[in-house]
Amino acid sequence: MRTSRHITLGVALLGTLAAAVLPACRGDRSEKPPRRFLPDMDQQPRWNPQDHSEFYVDGRVHRVPDDRAVAFGYHPTSPAMLDDVAWGASYLDERAALLAEDDAYYRGLDADGGYVAYAPVEPTAAMIERGQERFNIYCSACHGYLGDSKGTVGDRWSIPPANLHNPLYTDRSANQGTDGYIFHIIRNGFWNDDGTNRMPAYGHAVDEADAWAIVLYLRSLQRSQGATLNDLESGERSRLESTRGAAPEGGA
Repeated sequence: MRTSRHITLGVALLGTLAAAVLPACRGDRSEKPPRRFLPDMDQQPRWNPQDHSEFYVDGRVHRVPDDRAVAFGYHPTSPAMLDDVAWGASYLDERAALLAEDDAYYRGLDADGGYVAYAPVEPTAAMIERGQERFNIYCSACHGYLGDSKGTVGDRWSIPPANLHNPLYTDRSANQGTDGYIFHIIRNGFWNDDGTNRMPAYGHAVDEADAWAIVLYLRSLQRSQGATLNDLESGERSRLESTRGAAPEGGA
């Protein structure tokens, strides 16, 4: 009985409270300030961009990161926690990209500061296909789909773009023929000695992985020009020969 009375009393109190509050929500205009049940949500201390503040000695709201600060991830995870878990690979890749400690991969440079002769990645068919896709999107307009400077834009320039089949870009013993140099130009562009830009930088659109993929595809493209079936491995040669159509009658 006592429990039932408590429940009845509670319901009555809730009804009284609702009757008192609901009139304030009927939508009528009022000159009185609105009721703020959670005032901290409406009146949060904050700063506007590029505002002034007496809190800091320099008076600026925007803070400049410490020169010694190095970004290592967007998530509060330790690399030691991610080494042996499959889902941690993307976080480790993210950390490596932020730190960019590998000069060969992120800048195309060797230990002596020169350009690496060969791409520091293992070439795969998927990577070369990715490089072809990126090359066709970003490079072919000027350099042509074959890399011979016969692109739609390249044909109309007063100074034609580089023909990438020129020995200058195929001889790895020369600076401009190294994989690292081509990677650098893709990412950072090419500048004349007088400071004028000859080729724009594509680092904003082509990350390191895609830049190396383009380099690998370009090497495949260079090698394909003038190649014969005898240059292929026997298995690949047999596969291609099987796709040939029958020779016409009376012909070789």
